[in-house]
Amino acid sequence: MASSMLFESTSGSPETDRHLQLVQSVDWSATSIGAIDDWPPELLLLFHLIILDPQPRLLLLGPDHTLLYNEAYAELVGERHPAALGRPIREAFPETYSMTLSIVDEVVSTGRASVEKGFCMPLMRDGRLLEIHMSWIVVPFPKKSSLTGFSVILRDETEKRVSDRRLQTSHQLSMALTMASDISSLWETILGSLRDRDHDCPFALLYAPEPDANGNDELFFQIRGSVGDFENNPVAANVLNLSGTSNDRLNQKLGAALTSEEPILLESEDGSLPKSWSNAASTRGWKDACTEAVVIPLQSNRYHKVRALLVLGVATRSKYDVAYKSWVEEMRRTIGNSIHSLRKKEMAAVELAQREKKANNISLQYNHLVKVMELSDVGIFSCDKSGNLLQANESWYRLSSFSRQAEPVPAFAWLESVYDDDKALVMSNWNSMLQGKPVTYQMRWKHPERPEGRWILAVCLPVMDDQGKIITGCTTDIDAQKRVENDALQALQALERASASEQRFQHFSKSSPVAVHILEIPSRAISFCNIAWFDMLGIEEVPFDQLDMSWTDGILEQDLPLLRESVQKILTTHEPQTTQFRFRKMFLSGDGHRYQSWGSSQSHAELDENGAVKAIMTTTTDISHLKWAEEVQRSRVEEALEAKRQNEVFIDMTSQNPLGAVVHCADAIDESLIEMKSILDKLQYSDEKAGNRLGELVASSAEAVNIITSCSSHQKRIVDDLLTLSKLDSNLLQINQAPVRATSILDDMRRVFEIEAGRAEIELRIQADPSIKAMNVDNVMLDTGRVHQILINLITNALKFTKDKPQRRVTITMGSSEKRPSDGILSSIDFALPHTLSDTVRESEAVASGPETFFIWFTVSDSGRGIKPDEKTKLFSRFQQASPRTYSKYGGSGLGLFISRELAELQGGEIGIASELDVGSTFAFFVKTQPAAPPIDQRLKNDIAIRPRSGSAQTSFSNEIVQIHVLVAEDNPTNQKVLKRQLTNKGYIVWTADNGQEAVDFLRQTRYWNAPSSSSPLPSSPSTAQEKALHVILMDTEMPIMDGLTAARRIRQMQRDGLLKGHVPILSVSANARPEQTSMAMDAGMDDSISKPFRIADLTPKIDRLADMAYAG
Repeated sequence: MASSMLFESTSGSPETDRHLQLVQSVDWSATSIGAIDDWPPELLLLFHLIILDPQPRLLLLGPDHTLLYNEAYAELVGERHPAALGRPIREAFPETYSMTLSIVDEVVSTGRASVEKGFCMPLMRDGRLLEIHMSWIVVPFPKKSSLTGFSVILRDETEKRVSDRRLQTSHQLSMALTMASDISSLWETILGSLRDRDHDCPFALLYAPEPDANGNDELFFQIRGSVGDFENNPVAANVLNLSGTSNDRLNQKLGAALTSEEPILLESEDGSLPKSWSNAASTRGWKDACTEAVVIPLQSNRYHKVRALLVLGVATRSKYDVAYKSWVEEMRRTIGNSIHSLRKKEMAAVELAQREKKANNISLQYNHLVKVMELSDVGIFSCDKSGNLLQANESWYRLSSFSRQAEPVPAFAWLESVYDDDKALVMSNWNSMLQGKPVTYQMRWKHPERPEGRWILAVCLPVMDDQGKIITGCTTDIDAQKRVENDALQALQALERASASEQRFQHFSKSSPVAVHILEIPSRAISFCNIAWFDMLGIEEVPFDQLDMSWTDGILEQDLPLLRESVQKILTTHEPQTTQFRFRKMFLSGDGHRYQSWGSSQSHAELDENGAVKAIMTTTTDISHLKWAEEVQRSRVEEALEAKRQNEVFIDMTSQNPLGAVVHCADAIDESLIEMKSILDKLQYSDEKAGNRLGELVASSAEAVNIITSCSSHQKRIVDDLLTLSKLDSNLLQINQAPVRATSILDDMRRVFEIEAGRAEIELRIQADPSIKAMNVDNVMLDTGRVHQILINLITNALKFTKDKPQRRVTITMGSSEKRPSDGILSSIDFALPHTLSDTVRESEAVASGPETFFIWFTVSDSGRGIKPDEKTKLFSRFQQASPRTYSKYGGSGLGLFISRELAELQGGEIGIASELDVGSTFAFFVKTQPAAPPIDQRLKNDIAIRPRSGSAQTSFSNEIVQIHVLVAEDNPTNQKVLKRQLTNKGYIVWTADNGQEAVDFLRQTRYWNAPSSSSPLPSSPSTAQEKALHVILMDTEMPIMDGLTAARRIRQMQRDGLLKGHVPILSVSANARPEQTSMAMDAGMDDSISKPFRIADLTPKIDRLADMAYAG
């Protein structure tokens, strides 16, 4: 039965399986929905879906809304589970039944789902009533369903709602504290802010120190205010004696908070929370009695005594958990900052009052001290109210550096000796003295040897005489004291900043998931580390002074040298270091497997006053998940790339090898037919009719050979297009630009299509535009293979659509342009729209760029059928042709023009068409390029004279006719046999090898060998000569035992080691001869390459050229 299958299966989670067993144990036959075996399939399916849902899910079934829920909902309802399972909601949750019923009625009446967000409801958890904030969606079952009931999706938002509320309380408190003017008003400000936050503050009491008879204010605390119903619940004590002599639980805990300077929890359970305090919360918030309260010591910082004790009731329906403690700590820190600011303000006021008092005393005692000061280092002076210096002692002149003058000096002449920045200060105080006010101030005299001036303390007093006021005063040298004072002030400010930074750092490090530790130098001892550091290393938490070097056991032994090297680099360079390493402990990944844990550390040096490293501070982040994800991603990418590569190799090998044999055989038959026709032309037949018939058969066979060759070429183009398309789809196609003579591309196209055009009687014109000569275009940087691919596609189409027309002509033109041809010479062409940003094919980074960049363009014009305007839009799309009739009449895959467009854009160009129906079409494209040095093969041709061949494999070495010897390394027996026969027919002497190892071993029998013979097995030889001639190796790249690339590298290494005399020419033969594969072959040591399937007529010129190289070398 379906129900048995559901309950007998396992979900893979022990908790979920236990919940399933619990559901099965309920007596469902006694409920309105019946026994499990009678449940309809819809209910079983619905239950299967909710049981696997990680979010709380609930089903209200039947007319009495029987409860069926998943494991997440069970955790949500807490103590109500499992009693609620299988019971009507009226019995399971009587307190919320009426609300639930109203929601259900609304859903039934409207027929739509009911959505409720942020609803607060009380639930019992761990024996206490907690506030739970939830959002839910109630969805009715379909009316036509055999089920009646509702599906409920719930989400617990308690943590976010409570956190937001506490944040608002903290913000309100922070804003209120800025309004406090002194410490006394601060207490009422705190209580006033908490009064409005009745849920977060059920009650509050604030006690501040009260001096006793002896003036001791550290142990007696007076109540300063309260929040809550303390009118009906009197405060237990208005004054707290925290001397430690009381056995009262409350006094003990308050004393502990005062001593430890840390928050302490008061609980009703242990008798430390008075009942009157608990009941004071009954009129606020949830109207519940408070069972817990936290005593918060308030102080400016850790180094100052406690200024007050704030007793804050814990929210009655919240747990005093880590988040609650963090909020209390944040509130404590905010209040502490305000205490610190106000304390500094009060101290500054006291200091100012003391200074003013001192100045007054000095002024009163001035006359008494004048005679004493005459004998001291204090400068004494007097001036009239106009600023004329009347008298001064020697010390005054010395301090002011003002020179004595016999003749009268102008008023305020002494002002020139005042430091420029202090002149305004001096004149301001002078004006005050003219008003009868004594002044005391600090100023600077100019000093010839001190650019910063000399500091003095000036005490001045206006004295009445017969003519008005005389300004008298004394100046004291305080330069040394001022420097000490400035140094002390800077040190104090630095200490305060360091203290604040240390507090922030310690708070951050305690709660941070990032591991932090400080390594002292040179002792290498750990002077600080946080909890995350112990957790990450997987070692037991111990005090810092008990840590030894055993903590390194938590790090994988193989990675310890990395960390030691990082420390050494910091000691040497003082520069930050980042290191990734592995822990010994294992990490459980998302796929259920265990992997090595990883960490990433960032280390910084702390320098002493001499610039030496005194400590290294390191933060470490657990990057195990990242490393695991990287490994999974890398593995998947490698698997995908390998699968694609294998697919491409499979297509290449399974199609190109047979095609090669077909093409070679077709060439052999073609040559045989040509020879037969020549013989037939010379023979005389007695039966003329039989002779004519024999001639017809030869001609018919020759036509069949041409069809086979044409079909093979077409098949090769389709395979090339499919492989190119595969690379485009994977964004793996690469552009490999290399030096090439620009006009050689036209020569290549003439060689490829001249015979085919001639057979179809199509006039083939291949020409260079005058712009090539005008711009002096010679050697350029191009990906010749990709340009060939585009041209072959366009020319093949042109020949196909022209061969049935009365006038048959195809013209290929190549030109150049400094600006984009689409904006200039090819402006009449309708170019395909460029790709959008969502496409993967973009201009390759390998395309030429720089100030010398220009464009090479090509046009392919034909006199074919032309294209209608509405057919142009489909031309360059994947698997699209101009019209359905195109395929039925001309065939084709619909890929050629799409791929041509991609290849043109990858090379920084575009492709387009201009066409007129029944007149013809012109396809045009251009690519980006720049000038280049001559290609290697062109330089070789300049050095080596390539002589014309007459169909025989002979070359003249120093006027000596030498037959060319070729070694064919090919693992496919059919291809090997056919190729050997073809080359033999051309006059070459051919040796064979089945793999790369045999090809390497064969060199031991040739004139190249320069070492004693080996016992290694050698391939069979057609001759018993002691030394075999060899001019060229045809090396297939894909072979068993040893592939062609490895064999080429081995041969080049043997040359470098002196085991071979001279350079052995190697021609790469591959079914996967893309530009990137060709580049790999050249890097391996190949001299040239040719791709399967190839024509013998294309192969022999390459063999002859390399044979000339062999002799020249």
